[in-house]
Amino acid sequence: MDAVIRAHAARVRAADPLVAGQDELPGAGGGPIEARDAVGRASVERIAPDSMRAAWSPLVLHRLQARVAGPDPAAALGALLDRWLAGLDLDAPGQALTVSWPSRDTAPVRALAARNFAPIVTQAVRPLTTGPATAPGVRRATAGDLETIARLYERLVAYDAQFGWVALRPSAPSRIREFLTTEVLPTEWCWLAEPDGEAVGCVIVQPPVHSAWIARSVNVTPLAYLSVLYVEPSARGRGVGAVLTEVAHGHAAALGVTTMTLHHALPNPLSTPFWLRRGYRPLFTQWVRHLGA
Repeated sequence: MDAVIRAHAARVRAADPLVAGQDELPGAGGGPIEARDAVGRASVERIAPDSMRAAWSPLVLHRLQARVAGPDPAAALGALLDRWLAGLDLDAPGQALTVSWPSRDTAPVRALAARNFAPIVTQAVRPLTTGPATAPGVRRATAGDLETIARLYERLVAYDAQFGWVALRPSAPSRIREFLTTEVLPTEWCWLAEPDGEAVGCVIVQPPVHSAWIARSVNVTPLAYLSVLYVEPSARGRGVGAVLTEVAHGHAAALGVTTMTLHHALPNPLSTPFWLRRGYRPLFTQWVRHLGA
């Protein structure tokens, strides 16, 4: 098992030195699942339907952490996936399988596609350089902006729900307001875009002190997490999203942050080209298979 993990980590490191955390096998749950040249650990997460987390995920997630080595990483991963799948009820509705894989380690991923997994979400990264931390028509949000930010946040969730991973659940409006009140506005960085005096977009960033959960996946620190960017359809194509992002980048860089990371939906036709133009590139890809659909 240790030899597989070491070989896996070496291959990933050669493909992408920015990827961290591949020299261990994390995840709670039972013992490891093993196949030739492969080892993994499975876990199940059940999410309360009235929680904030439920807006961004299916309610039951079966997750596999996998490490593969040998001359044929795709065959090794395929054998490991088959052992994992054999122990699951694949007809159960409302559940999803997920495997997060380093994006530049492409050798094994055919095994995922062949078993009906699809790339749904990417974690992307970019280095930061000092830049403008202010811009005309963009201002820091305050507690008095709660309803405005909540409205934009709800529209973001509703838009992303089209792509099969996010869900605008009945509890979302109240949970979003609670989340903004207790976490975002007091402790995170949030800006509103008001190019004509009315808010048409927002960006929210978790500073390094709140980004430890994602920082362990990246080999560079200090790191911040851009959790939300939304621009109203009527304002798209006018550079609003670009300006919001530049302000967030400039503010973070001025405080010593060297790297920004974020997640975006791959099926969203706006996200990938937008974030590519902003200097982001894939680090991890989340491969997903919905059950009982």
